[in-house]
Amino acid sequence: MAKRKWLRTRHKAVFAVLRGIFGIHTKLRYNYKAEKSCLKPPFLLMSNHTTALDPFFASLSFKCPIYFCSTDDLFNIPVATPIIKFLVAPIPKMKSGMDMHAIRDCVRVAREGGAVGIFPEGNRTLSGAQWEMTDAVSKFVKMCNVPLVLYNIEGGYGSDPRWGTKIRKGKMCGYVKAVLTPDEFKNMSNEQLYEFVCKNLTVYDADSGVKFKNKRRAENIQRALYMCPHCGKISTITSKRTKFKCVNCNNEWTYTEDLHIEPADKFDTVLPWYEWQRDEMRRIAQTSTGTVIADNATELYRSGGGKRKKRLAKGSVSADTEGITFSSKRIETRFLYGDMSGFAIVRKNKFEFYVDGITYQITGDDKFCPVKYLHLYQGVNL
Repeated sequence: MAKRKWLRTRHKAVFAVLRGIFGIHTKLRYNYKAEKSCLKPPFLLMSNHTTALDPFFASLSFKCPIYFCSTDDLFNIPVATPIIKFLVAPIPKMKSGMDMHAIRDCVRVAREGGAVGIFPEGNRTLSGAQWEMTDAVSKFVKMCNVPLVLYNIEGGYGSDPRWGTKIRKGKMCGYVKAVLTPDEFKNMSNEQLYEFVCKNLTVYDADSGVKFKNKRRAENIQRALYMCPHCGKISTITSKRTKFKCVNCNNEWTYTEDLHIEPADKFDTVLPWYEWQRDEMRRIAQTSTGTVIADNATELYRSGGGKRKKRLAKGSVSADTEGITFSSKRIETRFLYGDMSGFAIVRKNKFEFYVDGITYQITGDDKFCPVKYLHLYQGVNL
């Protein structure tokens, strides 16, 4: 029995309506301007990833529906999920790791003459710079075998940083940066194509000179910066309004409107601080014994096997160089890194991993920093 087509006539009408609504919304709330493109499907759209609304920001440049890949969380919302699937048909994808089902669906949409949208970084930036990508993106481009459209969203990190709490008043824009036809990329090596994609998706708002105003612009920066560069302690950073400090050594900094850190005694922007602590955590992962990081007030969820996400318990989480332990009054569960097939952070205050086809998710409060667990995991698996 033949599969039903992914592309549906109703999607054109839905995207046209949403484009009008979000065009007004993004202009008023984000001061966003999308440069119009005359490109027609099929094509593969790739964009840098800075905000939760990036699919909407990118879509405003095009007249056609774009079928974006979306992760498990979108497909675990009671009532809303069936409606979203009916109206815009997003392509489901695991948050990390190779998802062959998602790849096949993307190729299917492209072959049906549709426009596929992905964020090859797989995650919104926490540092303001490009998240890690692999050269598997080149193989994917060649599998789709349709024009590659590289799209830039500028000002997203300044306006709505992933670690932040409030939208900042600044300026955003989106535009097509480059286009490659199949004839142009078929003779490129995977390494050449990968470098081309990375180069043309690089956006760094801290160098733009644009100011992003908000009186609470430093709040929850500890979701990105979890290690003090002076005393080396983990989870000692707190924040309030425009300032943040280490409660262990009392060093204090200001996060400025142009996305810099003052005083620049160690680092002048979030990026070098973020990269330093990542490297330090990887070093710790190779030398430490015992618990490295821990947090209270967390929740453990499980999903997979066609079932919706289910909360298992509320308790505390800790991690050492062998695995992650979740403890509550009812259960204590140990997950070894060697059994995990993938590890990713989700939204602002969650991380998840995959064991035997099951997705486990740890969720914390609004100050919870999931990326430190990711960095420890990466350090162990170097």
